[in-house]
Amino acid sequence: MSPASPVYYADISRLPAISDQDMNAYLAEQARLHSNEFNMLSALNEIYSYISKYSEEITAALEQDEQARKQKLAYKLEQLIAAMSQES
Repeated sequence: MSPASPVYYADISRLPAISDQDMNAYLAEQARLHSNEFNMLSALNEIYSYISKYSEEITAALEQDEQARKQKLAYKLEQLIAAMSQES
């Protein structure tokens, strides 16, 4: 049975619902078990995905901020995005 089959979803819908308390306890335990497994590359990829998605808004905000303009952050961000997009 593939995970995308209607039977799979029907079986899932018949499972008893878990309480918010049980879900929170499970997630807290998972977080505790994996707390030392920070994945730097995954985090950087998530940051890059966010920046790519909102690059226009971020660039506009950087261009409006005086300190960001002094440091040429909008230009640097555009250069970073260009360099990263060439890598992928």
